[in-house]
Amino acid sequence: MKVAYIEGFAGASGDMFLGAWLDVGAPEDRWREILGGLQLGGYVLSIRRVTKRGISALKVDVESGGEQPHRRLADILQILDRSTLPQAVRERAIQAFRLLAEAEGKVHGTSPEDVHFHEVGAVDAIVDIVGAMAGWYLLGMPECFVSPLEVGGGWTVSAHGPIPVPAPVTVELLKGFPVYSSGLWGETVTPTGAAILRTLSRPAGGLRYVAEAVGYGAGSRELRVPNVLRIQVGERVSESGKAVQPGGSGIEAGLEMEGSGAAAVEAGGGDRYFVVETNVDDMSPEWAGYLVPRLLEVGALDAWIVPIIMKKGRPGMEIRALCTADRLEAVKEEIFAQSSSIGVREYGVRREALDRRTETVVTPYGPVRVKIAYRHGRVMNVAPEYEDCRLRAEEYGVPLKWVYQEVVRQVGSKGL
Repeated sequence: MKVAYIEGFAGASGDMFLGAWLDVGAPEDRWREILGGLQLGGYVLSIRRVTKRGISALKVDVESGGEQPHRRLADILQILDRSTLPQAVRERAIQAFRLLAEAEGKVHGTSPEDVHFHEVGAVDAIVDIVGAMAGWYLLGMPECFVSPLEVGGGWTVSAHGPIPVPAPVTVELLKGFPVYSSGLWGETVTPTGAAILRTLSRPAGGLRYVAEAVGYGAGSRELRVPNVLRIQVGERVSESGKAVQPGGSGIEAGLEMEGSGAAAVEAGGGDRYFVVETNVDDMSPEWAGYLVPRLLEVGALDAWIVPIIMKKGRPGMEIRALCTADRLEAVKEEIFAQSSSIGVREYGVRREALDRRTETVVTPYGPVRVKIAYRHGRVMNVAPEYEDCRLRAEEYGVPLKWVYQEVVRQVGSKGL
């Protein structure tokens, strides 16, 4: 099982993650290409090699000009939803910003939806988070573990004025992670860095692994120690020294899956998801039509309703939602609040999602965007954008299916 061990002996920030993932082996050209799918301008990326107290590291700077708008969570999600990022990158980025919004909301006593992102809503912070998820994705989406974190100390300045270090939002995000402070070093773990850690990793505990590659990402400041984030990527091994396969087997599986619920699924490796479901036979269909979009709004990746026949021959409905572990409670809360259910079932599942990219093809009816899904470099599905096809069909007075067929033909002929 491929793992990444993240060492935060000098803290962790967005730019440090970018440098470390690139230094450990993420291909820069493909990484820049993924960031291009964010479709967000107003920034310039610069990458250079620096030395921090004798350690060579990559320094990545995201330079943005002009005054940045104070975005809300909905603004960030809109940017991510309209992007052409790989699905895994988009999902992790959404998760990180949801975690940030929840932490900000708790600190400021407001709802996550009403939080005004200041520093973390700027273009550079968005690129930091998406770029960190892209680096993880390009390295094969390893299961991530983190060392105890140096959180710094003293005071820093925020949009709200002076605040203690670590920042209250950072403290919220790092609950459950081992941390320590070596004194008044200033802010070493930023809210952005904490959100990335919370999204991708968990405490290392008794992790055993064989390192295959090492990367260092540099921070901006000079500290008493090398101001770098180190990431080692390799294969996880059991106490016997054998490689651990995803899911495990026998005694090793017992060690891997110890515990229950979210923790057990997290230990299995790969993408981890939950299905929450419930059966009801006394609920208005109008409520059902309202519930599904509500579940998507609170973070479910998918939600659907299946008609069923229940006891005594009563017609009913099975409500189901797919979500990540961090949205599990929010999904259950929404089901209980918006339906007549008095109990739900939940279980861990694994999902494999195809990589996707969006291309624009020029047809006799005009340009049409098309989503191309592929696996291991092989195209598996082609899906023209409906709205583009509809507009072209209406403009030229031809059947919708003609436009669809032409788009698919163009994709095949160009080998996209």
